[in-house]
Parts: sequence; C-alpha cells; structure tokens
Amino acid sequence: MNYAIYVLAVILILFDVITGLLKAIKNHDLDSTILREGLYHKLAEILAMLCPAILYYGAKYTNIDIPFPLPEFVCTYISVMEIVSSIENLCEVNPDLFKLFQPFLKKLKDRGDNDERKGN
Repeated sequence: MNYAIYVLAVILILFDVITGLLKAIKNHDLDSTILREGLYHKLAEILAMLCPAILYYGAKYTNIDIPFPLPEFVCTYISVMEIVSSIENLCEVNPDLFKLFQPFLKKLKDRGDNDERKGN
C-alpha cells in the first residue's frame, strides 16, 4: 500500500488550515465557531479518504471488484481542492499573489460556473 498519497493529502489539509488561520488573523476575523466548523470539514475530508481506502483494500476479501484506484482518486481530488483553497487564502493575505494566481483562479471559477449551468 502506498501511504504517500495519504500523507500528501493530510499535509495539504493542514496547510489549508494554517493559511486559513493566517487569513483570519490578518482580517481580524478569528472566530471559534467558524474555526470549529472548518475543523469538522477537515475531519470529514480525512474520513472521506479512509472510507474508500477501507473499501478498496478490503475488497480483496469479498466479491467486490473495484477496477480503478478509488483511494488515489479521492486523495487526489481532496489534494487539488486544498491547494486551490490555500491559494485563495494566500491571495487574500497578500494581494500581490492574487495578481499571480488570478488567471488560474478565474479559469477554475469560470469552469465551475459552466458546470453549474449545465447541471453538473
């Protein structure tokens, strides 16, 4: 079993928490209720990584056939989500970074808006 993808995803989750705290401190918006809600979301992400891992690696003891690497897919999705969130946090802390990442963030936002209009 390759644990590296899980370690990477957890590190990116922690990085997002740190950048979110930095943003909240900079904006004088540190709120324990929001912090607690965010930590629940991060715990849910970690559990979302564990569930397919258990299913995928336990499938060899059952008749369930999973033809693709489900845990890696989930970890990759969560990792990308955390990278984007961290970039957004850092852009709010330092507007110069926004200039650098704006084209990337705009493409993601435009893509998301198009997916929502299509019903995806």
